[in-house]
This record gives sequence, C-alpha cells and structure tokens, in this order.
Amino acid sequence: MNKGTLLALLFFTSSITYAQTIQKLKTFKEVAAFLQKEISKKYTFDSVFEGEDEIDTEDFNEVVQKIDLDNNGTTDLVIDYIGDPIFIVNRGNTIYEEIKMLDVNRALEGEELASVAMKQTDNKTMFIREIKLPPYTTENSKNVIIKKNQKDFVYDREKKKMIEVVRDIQFRLDTLEVKFGAFVEFNPNKQQLKNEIKEVHFETTPCYGSCPVFELKISSNGTLEYNGKRFTNFTGRKNLKLDSKQVEELFALIEYTDVKNLKNNYYINATDNPAVNLKVIFKNGDIKEIYDYGLMGTYNLRVIYNKLKQIGSEIK
Repeated sequence: MNKGTLLALLFFTSSITYAQTIQKLKTFKEVAAFLQKEISKKYTFDSVFEGEDEIDTEDFNEVVQKIDLDNNGTTDLVIDYIGDPIFIVNRGNTIYEEIKMLDVNRALEGEELASVAMKQTDNKTMFIREIKLPPYTTENSKNVIIKKNQKDFVYDREKKKMIEVVRDIQFRLDTLEVKFGAFVEFNPNKQQLKNEIKEVHFETTPCYGSCPVFELKISSNGTLEYNGKRFTNFTGRKNLKLDSKQVEELFALIEYTDVKNLKNNYYINATDNPAVNLKVIFKNGDIKEIYDYGLMGTYNLRVIYNKLKQIGSEIK
C-alpha cells in the first residue's frame, strides 16, 4: 500500500474523558518517541517521517489521527505520512499493539489493491478497500462495481509486453473493521456472538522450503496441546495454558467468520505451497473442517491462520 492509498481519513476524538498517552501526543517527535517505546525501536523519527527536520505542525491532525479504530471507547492511533499507514490499537492497561491490514497478495489471480478509504458508518470506523479484478474474472458478487472506459495496462501475448488500453474495469469492494485485535472482514449477519465453539484443531503441512509443520488443539478453557514436527522453535509435544483473552478473541473471530457456511476446500493454482487443515468442534456437536491449499481461502480465514501460526511460533 503506497502513499495516497489511504483516502478520506475522517478525524474524530474519543468520548473517553480520562487522559491517555495517545491523547497527549502533540508533536511529530512525540509520536516517534511513543512508537519507539511502545511498539518497536525501528520506528525512529527518521524512519517514520523520513528525516524531516521541520514538519509543518498545521498538518499534524492530518498526518496523526487519534481515533477509536476498534469501536471500544478507547483512543487508538493512525500515522499516515510516508509509505504504509501505521495502525496502533490501545489494548488497555497501557498496552499498545500494531495491527496490519492483510495485503491482497493474489498475484496468481491477478487481483490488485487500488485504494483504501476509512470512514464512519453507523458511528463505527470502517475501511472500504477497492480490489481491481483481472479482465478475465467473472465475479458476480453484490460488492463488485464496474467503472466504464478506464485507462489500464494489460499484457499483450503477441507483442510480449504491457500495452495501454481503455476498458471497463471491475472492482470488488471489501469492507473491513478492526475487531478481535485485527483487521477483519465485516460480517453484517453475525453481530451477536453465542460462545458456541468447544475446540479448534489446526494442522500445517510441508512445502518446498522451510515452512513450519505442526499441529495444535485449543480448548475453550485455554488448554493448548501442541506437536511440533519440522522447522519449528520447539519439536515434540507440549501442553500449555493460553491467556483467556487470547482464546476468547480467537474463538470469537472464528464464530464471527461463520465458518459453518464456508467451503470445505480452497485451492490456489500453484505447486509446492503449504496447506492447512482447520477443524472447529462446536458445543452442540457440529464439526466443520476446512482444507486450504495456499492459505488464501477468505480474508478472515487468513486472519485466523495468522493467529494460529503465531501461537505455534511462540512455543519454545
């Protein structure tokens, strides 16, 4: 995502009356110092603001947005100056976490991120992404729009080069929100969660390379059963207890994703890629299993995979 991708930033302040560290930030140097202390030492003033000795303070409220990203009443932070925007979520108790929007990363399918707009919808912060679809796609979803007579570049197989053309271009609109500690795809039909998941099983497979291969089972009480096989920080079996908030967020995300209504199998058209097996056991006895070769099933599935892979990578 390059500069100019994040469009239509709407500035608003939290209704919280007590002071927070983010709310006290007033200069670019204070923002850089905050990022270095709370997030990562890589966020120096030079790296975030490209070494500008003097930045017009009148632009501060455009570059630095103090907003409630996850709609939970606390003040979060967005910095949009050079390169990719930086999103910081206030997790409470002076704990701050950087979150990232997943790239489209569908080069094989020819999809391309065109723009991202942040806006207020029903007093919630939402993100609308335009995904440019390749000429040969036949998507007929309700969230696909067509822009007529747009300049575009396509590959001419006879001339073996990119040429400029004028054509109708299809864009898919993805609506994202910050929820469960990540950017997730908005599900308007799943706003009331029922805490209906009993267990989650996750297995990764080998690839042509050093992909971590492991299995894990997480129960609703936080019990983790892990088996590291290849290219993992820990090889062998280990039982642990996960933080209750971490498990609650993970299970809520899986329920919110409505996995029961997803396909059982997903594939990409490539070889030597890893796959995952996800099995969700519900408290009523229902079981949903998903096999995903290439880990590109849906946006929210990718978020779930990332969270599960992170859990596996932290076991030592």
